[in-house]
Amino acid sequence: MSETKPAENPTPAPRRRPPPRRAVVSRVERLTPRMVRVTFTGEQLASFTWNGPGAYIKLILPEEGQSEPTPPSPDGPRPTRVRTYTPRRFDPAANELDVDFILHGHGPASQWASQAAPGQVVLIGGPGPSYKIDENAERFVIAGDETALPAIATILEALPAKAKATVRIEVQDASDEIPLQSAASLDVAWVYRNDQPGLANCALEEAVRNLPALADAERVYIACEAKAVRRVRRFLLEERGFAPTSIVTRGYWQIGEANHPDHDYGSDDENGRPIPPQRPTPPPSAS
Repeated sequence: MSETKPAENPTPAPRRRPPPRRAVVSRVERLTPRMVRVTFTGEQLASFTWNGPGAYIKLILPEEGQSEPTPPSPDGPRPTRVRTYTPRRFDPAANELDVDFILHGHGPASQWASQAAPGQVVLIGGPGPSYKIDENAERFVIAGDETALPAIATILEALPAKAKATVRIEVQDASDEIPLQSAASLDVAWVYRNDQPGLANCALEEAVRNLPALADAERVYIACEAKAVRRVRRFLLEERGFAPTSIVTRGYWQIGEANHPDHDYGSDDENGRPIPPQRPTPPPSAS
């Protein structure tokens, strides 16, 4: 009689993402000289769900010569004009989704946003995971450059009234400042860009390093250029003794790169590549 071997756990099936939704520009609002808010609507946005602050969506833009993007298919070509953005606001009653764009003059998304007009069509995938606010924490330090403004704004709006948040944001100049709202007590300061050759977000890094609020901060959120966020992360971990679980870092862009990885959490592997987020392994089947 042969010995019966226990069944091996099958490899989990890859996660199936829902198809991106067709969305139409309904209006465009210039917030600052370098930021524009595009409001999207459309029947397919009825299935969109706001899942919390600091989440992300995939924005698929028309290719050259297209009036609207072709929905991706398993057997078809992959779209090349795909960018990751933070949804700024979703109104399910009006079926409207706001996305804020930085007009930095290069890249397909910035170029598209600079000419966006009502009636234009994009595809929107997501939303992806959001920033989970620790309900037991009361003292937050939140910092980033203008690329992180939508995420920072949604986080501040989600903080409870008992919280205190020290906020530092780097922008080009005073014309880039926008109002920030929160039920929490806010200490907001804007710092103006003072980059050095090959180094971005120097003013932001200096502001964070010199923050008295770090002495009793319970949670820290930093989002900016990829190399700068690593410098700040090392400072928080090695010089200020923060636990990795108490800080969240995001590299949104990198000097000299047109297509920085979407999921840059400010940590690298031994080859210097960004470590992607780790998904929990499903438990073994009980059957």
